[in-house]
Amino acid sequence: MHAVRNIKLCTKDCLCLYVCPTGATDTETGQIDALKCLDGCRACVDACPSHAISLVPDEYPPQQIKSTAVKNSLLALSESKAKQEAIAEEILKSTENPAIQQLAKAISASNKLMIEDLLREAGYMLPQSQNVKDFIQTLLDTSQPEDFPKEATERLLELLSKNLSMEENKMSNNKTLDNLMAAFTGESEANRRYLAYSRKAKKDGNKNAAKLFKAASDAETIHALKHFEVANKVGTTHDNLLDAIAGETHEYKEMYPEFLEIAETEGNDEAIRTFTYAMKAEEVHARLYKEALENVDDIEEVFYYLCPLCGNIEKVRPDKCALCGLPGDKFIKY
Repeated sequence: MHAVRNIKLCTKDCLCLYVCPTGATDTETGQIDALKCLDGCRACVDACPSHAISLVPDEYPPQQIKSTAVKNSLLALSESKAKQEAIAEEILKSTENPAIQQLAKAISASNKLMIEDLLREAGYMLPQSQNVKDFIQTLLDTSQPEDFPKEATERLLELLSKNLSMEENKMSNNKTLDNLMAAFTGESEANRRYLAYSRKAKKDGNKNAAKLFKAASDAETIHALKHFEVANKVGTTHDNLLDAIAGETHEYKEMYPEFLEIAETEGNDEAIRTFTYAMKAEEVHARLYKEALENVDDIEEVFYYLCPLCGNIEKVRPDKCALCGLPGDKFIKY
């Protein structure tokens, strides 16, 4: 956390200059030196009589994912509030009645605050959001007044893009990212291995061992998911769907055909069967992911039915599995 000063609110009381232990508040620009500011000190914040200083995080949390419909609603409401603010400003200019002027000022200020909140929620006021960079780019691409600070705007866009690139590459060049992904792979494999052991123990009638293996399997899942999240590998739903499509397409078009060819050459019938089921199921998965991507903003609930034998997924419970022939009543509903 570091302190920032709102110049518009500052009444030049200068108390912040005297209470700051590092001199971070004493600058020629009027802005507080973030490099000198002590994390969470609050001395200047508490001393400022005009409430012009506040604490902000060094890194903002990622923007909460919202559907297009929600974003459009937020933007429509912010536009309505902007019109109300403009009307209040016109009333303020056209009357000399003090009571009406005070009311107009209050309405204008209220709408302005609501606009800021609405735009923030829509993703237009977070410095790391793509919306901010898109907006700044439109300012540069459209005609502006002669006094428009074009060079400063170009520099700001450059810095924002650089910050995004730095954030994206933050862990790409260090060993920790490699270790996180190695841990993710190891924990994921352990999860599947222990689950297989649990099923075998249950089949053999060893309930205690089955329960232990299942608990350990779930524990490894917890570890794997956390490693994956810390490695910043979980994107937006749109990006995740694109990644899933690419992964499933690679598997059914490239990976499994090669595996099948080798298994057929070696005459391994069981491997041929499991590879074939997986290859056909992955093709279905890729198609379903594409459909989900095309309808990512739809709110109507969809159900999926999983074949527990071959991994095929259907949107309607079938009479029998199209890939392996398992009766439809065995399918698992999601």
